[in-house]
Amino acid sequence: MVFQFVLQKEPIKQQIHRMFLLRVKLMHFVNSLHNYMMTRILHSTGLEFQHQVEEAKDLDQLIKIHYRYLSTIHDRCLLREKVSSVKEAIMKVMNVVLIFADRWETGLGAWKIESIEKMECDFKNCHTFLVKVLNKAVCRGSFPHLESLALSLMAGMD
Repeated sequence: MVFQFVLQKEPIKQQIHRMFLLRVKLMHFVNSLHNYMMTRILHSTGLEFQHQVEEAKDLDQLIKIHYRYLSTIHDRCLLREKVSSVKEAIMKVMNVVLIFADRWETGLGAWKIESIEKMECDFKNCHTFLVKVLNKAVCRGSFPHLESLALSLMAGMD
């Protein structure tokens, strides 16, 4: 198992180091996304919704508040067509995470230098794209709720 790594161009210690670096980057990405979803979307939007429900005067108003709440959640979860490229980039990173996790579980024998390079490249491309797009959107003021996600992802840049 380890023997096949010795025959490759890169020493095994460097490959293991690269795997651990990629693992940390992927974990940072997932944690940033999770934190954004839980705090900026579910918690803060839920508090706003609760406050509005308490002030509702009748059923029609309650229905409108609920519809607005669902629409806000839908927007902030990046499910609208106008941010589909952002969602696609996030999904691509999440697929890299799944592939990485699967390979991580199988041990060193499942790793080839080409697969590490591809995962690193895919992640870097998507990550760079997301940081640029989210920062532009935040600077324009069009998606202020994305500021925390943009900053968190920017902190994970190389």
